[in-house]
Parts: sequence; C-alpha cells; structure tokens
Amino acid sequence: MGKMADATKAVAETGDKALDLVSGVGRLFKGSTEALIGCVEDKLKYVRWERQQAFIEKGDARMRAKGLFSPSRALPLPFSVPLLTAAILEEDDDLQEVWARLLVNAGDASTEMELRTAYVEILRGMSAFDVRNLAVMARASLDFRGKVPVPILETWNLPNSAIALDQAAGTGQPLSESVEISINNLDRLGCIAFASSTWGGRPIFAFATVTSLGIGLYRACS
Repeated sequence: MGKMADATKAVAETGDKALDLVSGVGRLFKGSTEALIGCVEDKLKYVRWERQQAFIEKGDARMRAKGLFSPSRALPLPFSVPLLTAAILEEDDDLQEVWARLLVNAGDASTEMELRTAYVEILRGMSAFDVRNLAVMARASLDFRGKVPVPILETWNLPNSAIALDQAAGTGQPLSESVEISINNLDRLGCIAFASSTWGGRPIFAFATVTSLGIGLYRACS
C-alpha cells in the first residue's frame, strides 16, 4: 500500500489522456467544450477516488483475514505500479477483489510466491468470468494431481464444474459461446492448453489442461 502514490500518479495520467480525447472530439457535442471537460474531469476524479477506496478496503479486509498487520515483503515498482493502476481502475467488484488478493499475497513473504509481472499482465487480460473458469479448472486439476501428472479436464460444465480425468471420455455437450470465448482467452494467455486435436482446423474446446503458469496465477490470487 505504501506505493499507492505512484499508482495514483499513473491513474491521473490515464485521466489526462481521457480529457485530451474529450477535447479533441468536442465538436461532436453541443454547448461549451470547457464545461464538458469539467464534467468529465469531476466524474473521473470521483470514480478514481471511489474505486481507490474500495480497493483499499478490500486489501485491508484480506490482510486482516490472513492475520497480517502490515506487509512483510517489499514489492518492486514494475510489479506494484501496474497492479495498483489496474486495481484502482477496475469497476467490477469481484475482479477488484482478485486484485486485492494478488497484492496482499505478494506482500506476504510466507506465501513464497514469485513476484512475476506476468501475473499482473495476464490478469489484466481476464474478465471476472475468465477468473472464475480458471479457478474451477485449477481446483479440479490440483485435486486430481497425483493420480496422473497432468489431468485432462472436461470443460463443458463450466463455470459450475470441470471434471478431471486421466483420459478424455464421452462426447459431452456443446459449449456456450461465452465459455468458448473464455476458454480461448485463457489459452491465449497461457493459463490452459487444449488437450485434444482440432476439428476442421479449429481446436476442440471441450478438453483442456491447466498449465503451470495457470496454476501459479490461481494460487497467487487465492
């Protein structure tokens, strides 16, 4: 939390860019451009303050839940500034909670997690739905490890559950478009890998494995 000022500066720069955009397209609006910019600036300031307060509260609650009074590990700027910037701007409460868990776990030396900037970059590319699907798949994979080195997961019941098997079985049900998009995005981010071949040049989304990177991110955000 000590580096909140650095993150706030970065967020302010983002707000300045938004104001430049409004100024540039001001001719599309009726009335004074200055008044429009003032309204946008006031709204941005309030939203930034509101989301910052929400994130601080989530972080404090997470620290109390872990029995921590203060961080026990200093975070490098390349890790903390992008994390705080993304977390403060995040409008989804569930996803902001994930950012808070990542920050508190990173500041807790007892977690022994690697402070990988990749975790921040990957999480920035995920929706709350993606995070939920990865969590379900990671838990299923971890529960089944020891029986087989890399469990294959049947994904057609996401986001409710993912069935871990030593060998893909059954034909399953067609995946919804939202699940297919989420699975594709998690593959793009390196969190999962498709465990079956392609059909007509397209990957079969119904079977997948969780990568070590995906497991690491899940643990870092849990």
